[in-house]
Order: sequence, then structure tokens, then C-alpha cells
Amino acid sequence: MMAHSDEGSKTWIEKVTWASVLLFVLVTILAVGCRPDFPKCRDADDCAAEEGNTTLMACCNGQCQECCADGDCKDKERPRCKENRCVQCIEDKDCPEDKPFCEEEKCVYECEIDADCVRRNKAGMICKEHKCQWECEKDEDCNDPNKECKDHHCVIKCKCQTDEDCPEGKMCRDCECIDKPQCELETIHFDFDRYDLRSGDREILDRNVECMKQRTDITVTIEGNCDERGTTEYNIGLGDKRAKAARRYMENLGIDRSRLKTISYGEERPVCNESTEDCWGQNRRSEFKY
Repeated sequence: MMAHSDEGSKTWIEKVTWASVLLFVLVTILAVGCRPDFPKCRDADDCAAEEGNTTLMACCNGQCQECCADGDCKDKERPRCKENRCVQCIEDKDCPEDKPFCEEEKCVYECEIDADCVRRNKAGMICKEHKCQWECEKDEDCNDPNKECKDHHCVIKCKCQTDEDCPEGKMCRDCECIDKPQCELETIHFDFDRYDLRSGDREILDRNVECMKQRTDITVTIEGNCDERGTTEYNIGLGDKRAKAARRYMENLGIDRSRLKTISYGEERPVCNESTEDCWGQNRRSEFKY
């Protein structure tokens, strides 16, 4: 009787054991088979198991992402993880020597055009071979026999530095010898019934003297003029005194008398015909003709 009972107990135990195993397997199958809805995840396997998913392979805080850390980025062109995305760079030090700047998560050249050098705080430099460089360091860098290197820029070689470097009749402007402008002789004026020279008119005569020294080919006639007041005879005499006063002043400054002639027209050649103080002031003058 006892032996039969032991055999029954053994059978019961075996059944219970097999039932437990089956229950464990069933629970395991159910647990594995019930993945959370994508992109939610428990681990990277949940992300990898999603049909069609080829990029969101990392499980970060319960969400499938492209990356959680740099180590998740397998593409050599995008080795850094930023905000769960694999990018080429985050800061300049992530970039290679030939593309040393990180902009918009990509490594870029120092420059593509000259304007980029200004943006890199290298104003004045130009973009050569994707680097901001001076246009030249020495004349040979300009590759042009007519240019020289000045202040790191190629400029046309100067034909002159000062007026003395130019031939007679020329002056130096912007490294070129150009014709000197022809000076013009200016008119002087007088107070009413006077022929003495005012200070401002002496300055005009100073310029006229310099002009005649430059233009050695001209001979000048100084024409004395008056306003309409006074007799014709008196104004002829006053005009003559005005012309000769100017001649004496210019002679004293070195102009040879043979180059200075005088004549008086009195009131006969007015430049203004109104009977006003302003108009009379314009007519009281000495002109220089050649």
C-alpha cells in the first residue's frame, strides 16, 4: 500500500513541475512578444526589431533614438551625438585641419570667398586655397613685373614718389606723372577812389606771381579799370595808377618788367552796368590778360 502511495505522489510532483515549466515558458513568450509601441522601447532590441527601422537603434530614456552617446554613432562622417542625433561636429575641435570650423554641425573650410575672411576677423586678407592669406609678402608673389607688394597687397609700381621725380611740366599724383594744371591769373579790386593794394589783393598777386613763374612763356598786360563815377580823364589816370601798382608789386617778387605791360581803360569796360555799390565794386579792378 505504501509503495503505491509513493508512486502516486511522484507522478503528482512531476505534473506540477511540468506545469510550472510550461507556465514560465508561456510567461516568457508573452513578455518577449509584447514589445511597447514604437518608438517606445525597453532596450535597443526593441528598436532594432521594429520593421523598417534602420537609424533609431538606441534606446534612450524609453525612446528609440539615433544615438544616446557618441559611441552609438557608427558613421565616420557623423561621429558626434547631439540631442540624440549623429552629427559631423559640435565644436571646432571636432573638425580636421583642412576644414577647421564647425558651422551648423558640419566642418567647413576657413573661407570660400574673400568676404569669409572678414567674418573670420581677418579683414584685408584674401581667400586662397580655402585659407585666409595675405595677397603677397614680397614683390615676387604678385607675378606681375608692373606690380609690387605694398602692405601685403599687390599694387601698380609707382613711377614717382614726389613731383621732383617727374619731368618738367609734370607732377606726381597717385604714383603717376601727370601734366600740371595750367594756372590762371586772378583779378584784383580796389576801394573807391584808391589805388593802394589791400591785403587780400596782395595774396592774389602772390598767386599770380607764382603762376607766371610756372608759365614762363607768357607776357601779361595789366588792365586798370574804374567805376562810372568821376570824369573820363580822371578815371583814365586812376586806372593807370591801379595797373602800375600791381606791376610794381609783382616786379618786387621777381617778375621781369619786360613780361608786364600796363594799360588803363578808365570807366569804359565795366563788367557790371548797375548803379549800385556792389556793381561799382566789381568794376574797380585790375585784370591780367595774356
